[in-house]
Amino acid sequence: MKKRKYFIRTFGCQMNVADSDSIGQHLAGLGMEYASDVAAADIVFINTCSVRQQAEQRALSFVGRLEPFKRANSRLKVVVVGCMAQREGQRLQKQLPIIDLVIGSKDIERFPEIIAGFLSPGTKEDPLMQNPGYSGNSGFAGETPDQGSAHNRTSAFVTIMRGCENFCSYCIVPLVRGPEKSRPAREIIAEIETKVRGGARDITLLGQNVNSYRSGDTDFPELLALANNIRGLDRIRFMTSHPKDFSDRLIDTVADLDKVCEHLHLPLQSGSDRVLASMNRRYTSADYRCIVDKLRKHIPDAALTTDIMVGFPGETDDDFSATLDLLRAVEFDFLFAFKYSPRPGTAAASLSDSVPVALKEQRHSRVLEMIRGISTQKNAKLVNTIQEVLVEGARDGQFVGRTRTNKRVFFSCDASRVGHLIDVRITGIKLNSLTGIPAERPSADYA
Repeated sequence: MKKRKYFIRTFGCQMNVADSDSIGQHLAGLGMEYASDVAAADIVFINTCSVRQQAEQRALSFVGRLEPFKRANSRLKVVVVGCMAQREGQRLQKQLPIIDLVIGSKDIERFPEIIAGFLSPGTKEDPLMQNPGYSGNSGFAGETPDQGSAHNRTSAFVTIMRGCENFCSYCIVPLVRGPEKSRPAREIIAEIETKVRGGARDITLLGQNVNSYRSGDTDFPELLALANNIRGLDRIRFMTSHPKDFSDRLIDTVADLDKVCEHLHLPLQSGSDRVLASMNRRYTSADYRCIVDKLRKHIPDAALTTDIMVGFPGETDDDFSATLDLLRAVEFDFLFAFKYSPRPGTAAASLSDSVPVALKEQRHSRVLEMIRGISTQKNAKLVNTIQEVLVEGARDGQFVGRTRTNKRVFFSCDASRVGHLIDVRITGIKLNSLTGIPAERPSADYA
């Protein structure tokens, strides 16, 4: 009997990507096949984000574009999951009747049972359960099944905790994902080991604030140490870290563990203490600089990236200038810049969105212009250096990989090196990446 096929479109953060991987993993375990495009699918999943209005609009636009496919295939099912599904609930189905099922982010761990009830697996009409040996185990709770993700990759995400209790005034995450809940360390380590068996060499540990992870007596530095002992794993990354919880002990742990990469994503949001207080970030610009100084001292080669929000309610020219000043002082390797948009239910939504759209656009452009200059200067210093690169795969006629500092490098090499570490001599820079050639001196893994 022909197997049913699924398609997944993901919007939003790395945690949504990890959730989509788990969805695909579960469906593959049930005997379904991945469809490379919507036209070939029997069921389409849209994993949504609510952090910004633009992300919601993009997801809604994608759902709307499914109508012709739904008309052409009456059996096609449309399932919306994630943060927007949590926030909007059944209103989504009333707004867009082509949606057959809504699964909110707070219910994502119950995906196996919810989707089982929705598709009525095991009936004669439904070929979903054509894999009689499947145990129903998935990456949503406990160990992942041995077949791994539907799409094995050299790099993989592992969610270590869900939810958030920081309640930044602009952020909807605590409302749509709920309070912090850390996964047991043994489950996390088991999932990493499974992904390594499936070919992953680079693992990123995910959480809204990984610094606050705790399961029993295991805190985040101890979890990093446990992961560092996994055989076959080359690199460990993590995000996101909240500055208020970034401890000296964590800095020492990153410096000491050989598999933990020298790349840290530490969201700043604003360089103005007044704006930071209004955002309820619970640190000052001086606190942030202190963390950076410690990082530079103990991990001098570390790359530092951040998030910047412009146009927060009440942000003045002086506030924005303070942000630019801090960007100049820290010299981030890269940043993600966002324009503030009110999120219903957050504390900031009650504030007057006083910064005009045109001014938000102008400030956004200035931040991007500044980071382009800084990033170009920092990357130029890497030309003629030899960098250890994990080869991830082919792209645009070349191969691509990342350095330990998370800089993407394009180069030519033998296809057999995918999934391996090689030494690459950097020969040039692009806007957001590097170019290079395999170095004459091979790494131990390449020999």
